[in-house]
Amino acid sequence: MHWDVTYYPEYWVGKKLAYPNVPKDSPKFARSMVVGNLIFVSGCTGQDTIEGKPTADTFEDQMKMALHKVKMAMEEAGSSMENIIKTVMLIKSRDDYPKMRKTEVEYYMDHAPNLVEDPPASTFIVPASLARPEFLIEMDVIGVIDRDAPDWHVKHYAEYWGGKKLAYPHVPKEHPKFARTQVVGDLVIVSGCEALDHETLKVETDDFKEQTRICLEKMKVGMEQTGGSMNNLVKTYVLLKDTEDYPFYREVEEAFFKEHAPDLANNPPASTVIYVTSLALPEFLVEVEAFGVIDKEKPDWATKYYPSSKQTSSSASAGSLLFLSGCDGSNPKTGKMETGVIEEQINIALDKVRAAMEEAGSSMEKMVKTFMLLKHLEDYPKMRKTEVEYYEKHAPHLVHNPPVSTFMQLTTMTNPEALFEIDVTAVL
Repeated sequence: MHWDVTYYPEYWVGKKLAYPNVPKDSPKFARSMVVGNLIFVSGCTGQDTIEGKPTADTFEDQMKMALHKVKMAMEEAGSSMENIIKTVMLIKSRDDYPKMRKTEVEYYMDHAPNLVEDPPASTFIVPASLARPEFLIEMDVIGVIDRDAPDWHVKHYAEYWGGKKLAYPHVPKEHPKFARTQVVGDLVIVSGCEALDHETLKVETDDFKEQTRICLEKMKVGMEQTGGSMNNLVKTYVLLKDTEDYPFYREVEEAFFKEHAPDLANNPPASTVIYVTSLALPEFLVEVEAFGVIDKEKPDWATKYYPSSKQTSSSASAGSLLFLSGCDGSNPKTGKMETGVIEEQINIALDKVRAAMEEAGSSMEKMVKTFMLLKHLEDYPKMRKTEVEYYEKHAPHLVHNPPVSTFMQLTTMTNPEALFEIDVTAVL
């Protein structure tokens, strides 16, 4: 089994998105990176970066452009759109959700018909904003080169609501459509789990702790269906609407792990919390997606955890993949935010990333993918400038070969004084 990394640079109207080809404060990221059989694609927006035409006004046209860029990235990496296995759909307005799912499935009908019947795993997020105020949609994608590659075989586990498979034509085009889980080799990807009752198709409780337990129970079912267990989680993404709910989430999670996944009580997964403006339904208070493995003792997929607190690990590895918890600009020793200067917070966050990667036996130059989270959209140029200047000092390879990246603006973060947070996926 191989974990070779291949890099595909992004170009906007002919210019490579790396310094010094573009200014320090400009967007800089890869189009995609391949790790073994996995393809990580940078967030694709509705901006025409191919010919430089103005961004379309309508949601549908922006989404078609985003899908077209995903298709290009998958094909450039030697694959096809048929081999998408996971999406994170970021849209500016929850009201556009039906349009998003309808446009998605109609594009698949034309360009990736297998995804109509077997859609990818998926998580949905409404952030405060995307990189520009006019952007209405961004697609973050993971795919594979070959679904039948030796040691990397892909297996799809369908999701059902009310006895109906979440795929067209079993449900309308505008309806949610995604897999419960996808397995690649030994890696398990669980779609975002929320509190909807899949039989009544209603959210039966508005109690946050109850909704959290429902999410975790669904995650447990998803892991066990693949032959794995909750004990084998390595990374969670927790989507919350209210910062006051964070301690309650960790309280319920800790109790759930003690009961159903005792290994995680002492070695919790890496975890990143994202505060969203909305989830797919107004009644949802929490959603959780996860990465895990079927067998954490399996050769080539062994797991290792680097706990940083009772609640999370600073990082956790599965095979040669390394998942970091979100890093902000707080003091790593005290947890306090000691500066309100965005550049200083970014440097501290990147110091944490570098320390976590080195602790796991990797290095910062082996970053593959980032989620860049920012409180104030006007700080975007400062963020990119500070990032590349940090790489110049500590990871020069990334100056010319920046990682895959997806960006979102959030109204707040777990530490209300945080202005920036970064989430990283890397290789050992």
